[in-house]
Amino acid sequence: MTQVTRKRLELGMYMFLIAEAVFFFLLILAFRYLAATPSLSSRNGWILTALLAAGSVSIWRRWRWATVALGAAFVIAVVVLGAPLLVMIHALHILAGLIAVAIIPASAFRVMALYWHFFTAVWIAIFLIVYSGGVA
Repeated sequence: MTQVTRKRLELGMYMFLIAEAVFFFLLILAFRYLAATPSLSSRNGWILTALLAAGSVSIWRRWRWATVALGAAFVIAVVVLGAPLLVMIHALHILAGLIAVAIIPASAFRVMALYWHFFTAVWIAIFLIVYSGGVA
């Protein structure tokens, strides 16, 4: 992959992530405004946080299948726990990310890592709001 192509991929991912940041910001605001922000067990939230944080480390280390496994564990845990809608929407984005990580060529791994780190950061915001009772 040429340097120009890599820069275009990165720019495209940054533009996509800006749109996703706006989407999740507005989604969280809507849940807050409608007083629909649920709270769940903080212990479960910490487990989910650990899965995504470990996924961020594994994608940084370029361990493709460890990242896929950790992402899949996150998505499965969210479904099994019967997490609220806001968390389910986030889990759908993680599912899309883990599918992409599984099929992208090694040359695009760095760009996909941006996506994964971004959604780990989004998860931390959701965790603070939903699991820690950050919004009353």
